[in-house]
Amino acid sequence: MLTDALLLYVHLSAMIGLVVFLTAKTSLTRVGGIDAMVLARLRRLDAWVWFSFAAVLASGVALVVWGVKGPQWLLHNPLLWAKIVLLALMAAMSLPSARRLRQWSQRAVHGAAWAPDAAEIARERRWLMAQSHIMVIIPLLATLLSHGFG
Repeated sequence: MLTDALLLYVHLSAMIGLVVFLTAKTSLTRVGGIDAMVLARLRRLDAWVWFSFAAVLASGVALVVWGVKGPQWLLHNPLLWAKIVLLALMAAMSLPSARRLRQWSQRAVHGAAWAPDAAEIARERRWLMAQSHIMVIIPLLATLLSHGFG
């Protein structure tokens, strides 16, 4: 029981980390607010988002393997697969964001006063908000899963 509780704690902490880093990225991504320093901070936050994805996935795998319910029950539960699909969708949605930040950094090197235009920032913010909206569904599925649904 203690192992299961600790695994759940790590999994929840990883998910909260993902929420925190996505929220921080979203709050920094605003028109007129991106300069070289903010861009460097966004790149660091993006790395933490990817680390959080990995931590959520690793702790989730650990829960399936060593958790109380075990793989026999969990791997046949559609709610688990729905959680995995949503997390994978969020990760896939993070790829354009990482690419965009890299492009902005490359452009910023060539011009000290460079800043992304308003349309690019708005596009980036929409992607971040879409990820956040998808993420809201995952805890609901987790709660249903932990209470024996599926």
